[in-house]
Amino acid sequence: MTLSSIIEDVTGEARTLTVYDSSDPEAVQAVEEYFSVQRVSVEEATAPDGPDDFVVLHDDGEFLAAADLETLRRAVSFETGLVDSAEIAETPVPEILTHVGNTTFTSYGKRRMILASREIEEQAWRTGDGELHSGFQDLSLFRDQWDLYERVASHGVDIHAYGVPDWRPPEVPWLTVHGTDSDEIRQSWFVAFDAPDDRDCALVATEREPNEFEGFWTYDGGIVGDVFGHLRETYS
Repeated sequence: MTLSSIIEDVTGEARTLTVYDSSDPEAVQAVEEYFSVQRVSVEEATAPDGPDDFVVLHDDGEFLAAADLETLRRAVSFETGLVDSAEIAETPVPEILTHVGNTTFTSYGKRRMILASREIEEQAWRTGDGELHSGFQDLSLFRDQWDLYERVASHGVDIHAYGVPDWRPPEVPWLTVHGTDSDEIRQSWFVAFDAPDDRDCALVATEREPNEFEGFWTYDGGIVGDVFGHLRETYS
């Protein structure tokens, strides 16, 4: 088992988003652009007995969630930085995004990777206790995140940092350093939280091109367990 093999197992699944009777081409384009880096194909269709501007997410024909197109457009525009938090606060997050938030992506840039990492780091901070394992590729990149991780650790979370040992972090009780020159660590970005209340979560990705990552983020306990099993067995 490797991080890449775990990614391949998870990313084998794909979903379809169908937009019915759209009257807003710009909204459809915004949705298509958002999902273009995830394993979600976007299609347009006509439903004679359904509402206009309606979106349905399905997995191999099985219904997962639905939303009106404008609500989905506003939500995905917020996640990509095109609208501010004041606007999105007035719009409920559609259930569709709860399904694809626990999913895969084919091309996340650095900004999206940071946002996904922050969600898991904040989950650890809010929960307290547990273990947070983070792969920085190079340990020198951990230096720039030191204050953030020190705050997470102040809530009782044990931190494990992985990376090529091009910097030596301070020796503190809350930190375990896994310095390694392995290609896997050089090429991977991951943040995984082993929570005390079974709300485990993880972001795992491989850098396919400079600052372009393919992988997944998930709250599935079984998948997160595979990630931790590999990390502990390989880098303990």
